[in-house]
Amino acid sequence: MPTHTPHFPDLLFTPATRLRAWETALMDLLRAEGYRELHPSLILREPLEDGSVATPYVQFFDGPERVALRSDFTLSLARLLASRFTEPPPRICYAGAVFRRPTQPWEAVERFEVGCERLHLDRADDADLELARLLMAVPGVLGLKGGLLQLGHAALLRKPLEAEGVSPALKAAVVSAMSRRAPHRLKEALKGHRAEAALSLHAELLLADLDGAASLAPLTRSPYAGLLEEELAELHRAAKALTPLLPEGLTLRIDPADVEGLDFYTGPTLRLWTEGAQAELASGGRYDRLYPDLGRPWRAAGFCVRLSRLLDLADTRPDLFTELP
Repeated sequence: MPTHTPHFPDLLFTPATRLRAWETALMDLLRAEGYRELHPSLILREPLEDGSVATPYVQFFDGPERVALRSDFTLSLARLLASRFTEPPPRICYAGAVFRRPTQPWEAVERFEVGCERLHLDRADDADLELARLLMAVPGVLGLKGGLLQLGHAALLRKPLEAEGVSPALKAAVVSAMSRRAPHRLKEALKGHRAEAALSLHAELLLADLDGAASLAPLTRSPYAGLLEEELAELHRAAKALTPLLPEGLTLRIDPADVEGLDFYTGPTLRLWTEGAQAELASGGRYDRLYPDLGRPWRAAGFCVRLSRLLDLADTRPDLFTELP
């Protein structure tokens, strides 16, 4: 039985049971690690910026006022926290629905998520590792037999593009080519730019074979290796710290060419994949620009688990789970 209609899901019996069980298990995991739950309103009443990344998909009028259903927990929580707190709560978690424009025909508009966020004032190298360790525990909590934890770093591409003064339009073309893993399209996009050769070489090195910390070795030959010393060291430290902690069945991979969310993420990124899934089951990373844009000098990182995608996976590939609710 399908778990959703093309737009808004009706969960009947078994999927509803699974959703409730997974929400409970994940929130128990987060609370045990000191994360405290916040539940922002489903309705967004802040000014809506048409065309922005965060523009909500489902909008309507409450009398003369245009409002929307939240399209993302991260922005809803950030607005709530920035307006109510002068000091950031260090660990928060959440569960509920968001409403997004589908990017694939099988995706619903209403989607269920559980996630967490780490907030701090000063640079804290353990925050990103803490989140990675938490995400490593998610497959076991959900009963997934295995998976792939993918580490990336948004600055590996963003910093060279910024250093070369790449325009927003050209940046979008570069990101599109990289997301398709198409270096020939990237060369076409960069043709005529003063840094065409350097950026093309850097992109090719980012797209080298994926294999743990060895994926970073080609980047020592990049024209931007000196610019990216801190980021490369950060990924090396993460791989070294996380590899001994991997649960059975979970593989760690470093993907230097992960460019999804490049305009939002500022540092390390995390994605959880598994066999048979059409998209990542969980994703997140560091986004240190969000709270300063709201007037708070806070650093932040977090991830969310896409329960709607897990429901679809359980429906089509129950063999990937040790036991289903």
